[in-house]
Parts: sequence; structure tokens; C-alpha cells
Amino acid sequence: MAPKPISRGCAIGLIGIDGVGKTTLAGELERRLTERGVPAVLLSRRQYLKTRPHDFVGDTMATLYEGSLRTLYGFAGLAGGGTLGDHFPPPAGPVMSADFERLLDGAAITGNDPHALITSMLCEIAGHLAFREAVVAPAVRAGKVVIEDTHGIKMVVKLYLLATSLAGSGDLSNQSLEAVLKAGITALRPDPAASVPVLVQVDPEIAYQRRVAQHGRVGGMEHYGPVGRAVGHDSYVELQSRSQKIFDEIGTLWGCLRVELPPQDREGGLRTAVDQILAAVDGLAEGQ
Repeated sequence: MAPKPISRGCAIGLIGIDGVGKTTLAGELERRLTERGVPAVLLSRRQYLKTRPHDFVGDTMATLYEGSLRTLYGFAGLAGGGTLGDHFPPPAGPVMSADFERLLDGAAITGNDPHALITSMLCEIAGHLAFREAVVAPAVRAGKVVIEDTHGIKMVVKLYLLATSLAGSGDLSNQSLEAVLKAGITALRPDPAASVPVLVQVDPEIAYQRRVAQHGRVGGMEHYGPVGRAVGHDSYVELQSRSQKIFDEIGTLWGCLRVELPPQDREGGLRTAVDQILAAVDGLAEGQ
């Protein structure tokens, strides 16, 4: 007998380092839920913005995303002098375009400003709060199971780690960084009555191998390059290892379901992880 369809909407938010397999897991979750006759939808703020929604909500999301991106990269110093922001398009320019992404990825960054990264963190928190309330929550209220392949806290943690690598031990910006990270963890905490936050775990070395196998290299925001440090394997593993440690702490605070996608049995691990998540979603429905 087929499982009884889930009878209420909820949000599934995947948390984990780059290369852990969140996108693959999200796709399999959508497939399995659809097979059960459950209305499921994959949502991410980035993909939402790429659809270029022309309404108040879309404009607000785009403004907050642009603010985060501009403050993260705009004050970064360049090897040839000046800052990367000198080469940015004007406000409302094509910040989601492939050309702009290539500009960011290819820039010879020599340093950055921790206070600019704090500003970027605040923009990220605001952007994901707005996305949750204006896009995710209405879908949940409509009875859909929303799958976010990357929960908003991920970028907040990454920006925090990039900024702390710049701030000295006695720098007052450290206090601000800690306060903003704490605020992000509090503000972006999922509603336990309507959400299943999932912490996806894997060895960062394995994640690195997956990333290189997928794309031939790691992404521009997956290492310490945006703050002027070396890129590549060591930079990637350090940033991802530190991210995973904070995610583990968040997982405890938020009561996250923990799943693993082991490299030795990817199909079996994926199936087990999906089974665990669906059981948790069923538990929410039974408690309504």
C-alpha cells in the first residue's frame, strides 16, 4: 500500500557545506514527494531572483540581494589598485548576469573590509527573512511542501567566517560579528511547528572531490578568495570545515534532523536520507 499523502504544508530547509549534496538531495525529495501525490516545490532565493519577478516582492528581494553582493565584493581591494566596486554596474544593473559573476570570480582580490562583510551579513539576514515570509510561507499555507536546497543561514555563516579571518584579535568588529551571527541564527530559525530543518553532513575532503568532479573547480564563494587569501584545495577545506563546525552547533540549537550522504554508497545513502526526512515530515503532519 502506498504511503498516505502528507496532509499539510511545511518547509524543508537543507543546511550543509558546499559540495555536500544538498541539490541532489532536494531533487530526490521532490521526486519522492511527487510520487506520493504531495504538492512539492523547490525554492531558492537565487533561482527566484533569476526569474526576474516584476512586483513589489521581487523588487525588494532583488534590492536586498544586490546590497549583500555589493557590500561583500565592492570594498575588496584589487592587485592593480582601487576596489572591485569601481567596476560594478550601476544600481539595478545586471548583478545576476553571467558576466557579472565572471567579474567577481576572476578579480585579483588582495583584501577586504570586515565592516563591509558585517553589512553584507545584515543584508543576507534581511533578504532571507523577506524571502521566507513573502515566498516560502504563502506556499506552505497553501498546503505545499517547500524544499529549500540551501537554507539562508549558510551564507550568513560563510560571511561571518570570511570577516573573522580579517579582524584582529582585539578588533572591535569581532563583537559586532558575534552579535550579527547570533541575530541571524535567532531570526532565521525555522518554525518547529511547520518546518523540518535538515543538517546534511560529509567530510569536507569528500565535498571538495565532488565539487571538482562536478565543475572542474570550486566556486568563487567556496574559499577565502573574496578576502584576498589563496584559493584552491586548502582554502576550500578550511572554510568548509569551519562552516561545518558552526552548522553542527546550529543543528543542536535548532533541533535539526541529521543525515549523511556517504561517498561509498551514494544511492543507498540518498535513499536513507530521503526516508528519514519524509518520516520527519510525516511526524509534523501527524502532530497537526
